[in-house]
Amino acid sequence: MRKTLIGLTVATLFLTACGGPGLADTLSLTDDPASVLLIVKDEGGFVPIEFIVGQGPRMVLLRDGTLIVSGPQIEIFPQPLLPNYQAIQLGEEDMLFVLEELDALGFTEIEDEVNNEAANMVADASTTITTFYNQDGPHRFSVYALGIGTQVTDGRVPILANLVEHLSQIGFSQPGAAYQWEALEVVAGVPQFPAEPGFVNVQPWPLDVGFDEMADIGFGWRCASYEGDEAQTLLGLFTGANQVTTWDDGGTEYSIKVRPLFPQQEPCTTVAVAG
Repeated sequence: MRKTLIGLTVATLFLTACGGPGLADTLSLTDDPASVLLIVKDEGGFVPIEFIVGQGPRMVLLRDGTLIVSGPQIEIFPQPLLPNYQAIQLGEEDMLFVLEELDALGFTEIEDEVNNEAANMVADASTTITTFYNQDGPHRFSVYALGIGTQVTDGRVPILANLVEHLSQIGFSQPGAAYQWEALEVVAGVPQFPAEPGFVNVQPWPLDVGFDEMADIGFGWRCASYEGDEAQTLLGLFTGANQVTTWDDGGTEYSIKVRPLFPQQEPCTTVAVAG
C-alpha cells in the first residue's frame, strides 16, 4: 500500500509540474494519470487492406507522461504476429511542450475535423488521425499527408506536424521498456497473400466466437476485442505465431492481426482506406 501511495503522489506532482494548474484547467485535463491524453494513428494510403487493418496507433501518450510507441520488429521472415510496442517516460520539459502545443492547436474547440488540402498536391498518402482526450471526451483532428511539407492554409497543421514529429523523435531516440498489454483487438480476414509452401502454419481457431460472429469492419475483415484474463490468454497464444500463420475456422483459413486497445479508444472501428 505504501508503494502505491508513493506512486500516486509522484504522479500527482508530475502532473502539477507539467504546465501547472493553468494549462491543465485550460485544456480541461482529467486527473487520472492512467488516462489517455493523445492517440496518433495513420490510416489509408496506397497499401494493401491487410496492412491497414493490422495497424494499431503509431503512438499513445498517457496523462502521466508515458509515451507508448510502435517500435521496430526484429529482422526475420516471417515477422512475429504481435507488434513491438515500447513505453517511454517523458520528462517535464517534453510534457510541457506537448501541453503548450495542444493549447496552441485549440484542440478543446475541435470536435472532429479533417484537413484534406494536401490531396491536391500529394497522391496515395495516409491520413494522420490525432485524437486528444479531456474531461469533455475525444477531440479529433485528421490531416492528409501530414508532415510531407506541402503548403496549406490552416495554421494548425504545421503545429500538429511539429508535435507529432517531436514525439516521433522521442520514440525513435530514447530507450523504452516493453509495453504491457491490458486489452487488444483481434482482426481477421481471408489473407490476400497466401504463405509460401515452406512457411505454411495453420493453427486452430483461437477465439471464443467464430469469424461470422465478429464485428464487421468492412472489406471482408472482422474484429473482436478482449481485456483482462481473456486478453492475456490470447497474448500468450499469439506470442508463438507469425504474420503468415493462418487460423482454421470451420474449414476456412483466416489471417489474424492483433492491435493493442487503449483506455478510451473505441474498439473495432470501420476500416478507412481513402487517402
